[in-house]
This record gives sequence, structure tokens and C-alpha cells, in this order.
Amino acid sequence: MNGGFKTKIRVRTVLRRIKLGVVRHPVGLVMFLLILLAGGFWLHHRLIHVEENDAKTAGEVVTIASRLDGWLVVRSVMEGDHVSKGQVLGELDTRDARLRLATLENNLAASDARIRETMIQRDTMRQTTEAGVDDAKAQIAAAKAAIAVVEPQAKLAHADLARADVLVGGGAVSRESWDHTRSTKLQQEASLRQSRSQLVARQAALTQAFAQRGQVSVLNQQIEVLRRERAALAAQVDQIRQEIADRTLRAPCDGIVDTTFIHAGDYVQAGQWLMMIHNPNDVWVEANVKETEIGKVHIGQAVSVKVDAYPNLKLHGEVFRVGNAATNQFALLPSPNPSGNFTKITQRVPVRIALGKSRQPLQPGLMVEVSINVAN
Repeated sequence: MNGGFKTKIRVRTVLRRIKLGVVRHPVGLVMFLLILLAGGFWLHHRLIHVEENDAKTAGEVVTIASRLDGWLVVRSVMEGDHVSKGQVLGELDTRDARLRLATLENNLAASDARIRETMIQRDTMRQTTEAGVDDAKAQIAAAKAAIAVVEPQAKLAHADLARADVLVGGGAVSRESWDHTRSTKLQQEASLRQSRSQLVARQAALTQAFAQRGQVSVLNQQIEVLRRERAALAAQVDQIRQEIADRTLRAPCDGIVDTTFIHAGDYVQAGQWLMMIHNPNDVWVEANVKETEIGKVHIGQAVSVKVDAYPNLKLHGEVFRVGNAATNQFALLPSPNPSGNFTKITQRVPVRIALGKSRQPLQPGLMVEVSINVAN
């Protein structure tokens, strides 16, 4: 009780002395007011801002690797070089691939020649077949016309012979006349048989001509097989051309070469890292905000950024993304607690901050300090 009472007396005495000093010294009053104003401003700033120094710049660092094995014959860039999208960064040996390409291109040309030859055979066969069909039809029509002429004559000769047989017995017709009638009848019958045989032959020729059309279908099938073989060869040619193109390493974007891992003359394995580049115009800030303050941070809030490497550089940005999990969830080595002892540690939540354009190119990995305006 006495201790607390004495403490209150001492505090009142100190305040009384401060008031007396302020009254007696106007300069002290001004200083006191300035201190109060600065303290109020600092307190207000702390209330509407979340400040964090656990932050650094980040960017899309692209690792250049080869899809194929081979000897590196040319490396066109070195660390620090600015490159444009599509620029050649290096070249692998293409001699073996070009030899294989020449062989396949020759095979492709031979396949084209076979296809053209077979197409000519098919067209010739089609024309010959159609001509054979037309000729056979014309011959059939002629044979039918001949039969139409000969058949009535054969019937008439047969009737004349029948009458002559009756008359020759009575002596009305001479034997010589009967012989002539019989000869005429036999000639007409022979002509009729010949015309009918010709009709059968022409019908067989027509059947054969129709059969020739099947050869055209066979040739069409052969052409289809040759075209499929050609398509397979063309695919192999495209594959080799793509392989040759892949042996030329090109920049996937505008950027700066950060580091290289190989030199001209080295043997490159497929998937091996060759170099790394990044786009200096696509850099942002990754900040790790305390879990106790992450609830104040929202997308779109304005951010002031100070870069340790460039003290005079003042950048502005805005919150672009707020992480959905604390950073400890992404640790490669989790920290179990088998002993049962527990020490509570404030966790961090990643926040990505998009930066405005700056004349000073920023390298990924620089330490920065951020101040997020959480007033809105």
C-alpha cells in the first residue's frame, strides 16, 4: 500500500516539474508539441500500415535445357547479356541428323515417284478398260444386228427346203434346184450359228472388260498403301527436321542471362541445365507477413517498397496475391515435436506484390522492405 502510494506521488511530482519547465521555457513547449505530433503521426502510420522486412524481389527465372543429347558446338551468349525472344543461345552438332534427313528425303522422293507411276498405270488401265467395255458393247450390238438379219433368212431357207422336199418327190422341182435350196439353207444356218458365236464371244469380251475394272480398284488400293507409306516417311522427315531445330537453343523470352553451366565443346545430356535467364521487366516482391497481421492485408492495397541495394529508389506497387497457407507448410523438412515440448512461433503467410515500372532494373533475390497501406 505504502509503496504504491509513494509511486503515485513520484509520478505526480515528475509531471508537475515537466509542466513548470514547459511554462517557463516556450521553446520546450514547442518541442513537446512537436514530439507529441510526431508520436501521433507515427502511431497513426503504424495503425494503418503493415510493415515487413522479410521480403525480397522475385521473378520468373527460366532454366534453359536441351531436349536432345549432343556436342555443344556454339554458345552465343555469356552471363549478363541481354537477349531477345527467339535469339540463338547455343547450337548442338547436327551432322548426324542432317545425314539421316538426306536419306529420308531421298526415300520420300522415291515414294513420290512410285505413287506417280502407279497412278499412271491406274489411269491407263482405266482408259483401256473403258475402251474395252465400249468396244465389247459395240461388238455385241453388231452381233445382235447380224443375228437379226441372218435369222429370218435362215428361217426362210428352212421353209424353202421343206417345200422343195415335197415338190421334188412329185417331179415339180428338179433335183438340181432342190440341191441349191438345201445349200442355201445350210449356208444360212451356218451364218446364224456364226453370228450367235460372235455374240457369245462379244459378251465374254464385255465380261472380261468389266473384270479389268477390278484391276483399277487394285491399283487404287496400291496407291493408298503407297500414300500411307509416304505419310510415314514424311512424319519421319518432320521429326528429323524438328530434331535439327531443337538442336538450336533459342531464348523463350526477352531477358538477361543470369548464369551459364556449359561451354562450347561440352557434351550435353537431354534435360541438362545449360543456362538461366530472367525477364527484368517481370519482377515482383514476395513478402512473408506475420499471421497476426495477415487478416488486414487484401488484394489491391497500395504498397511502398524500399530496396536495400538501391537506398534512393522508391517503388510503389499493390498486393497481387495473398497466400492460402503459411510458409511452414512448404518446408522440405517438417519439424515434428516428438518430445512434447512446444514453443509457439509466429508463422508467416506469403504475399505477392506487383510492382510498377521502374527505370532501375531489379534483380530477383534482392532484399526489400514493404509497407502495406491497410486503411482501405
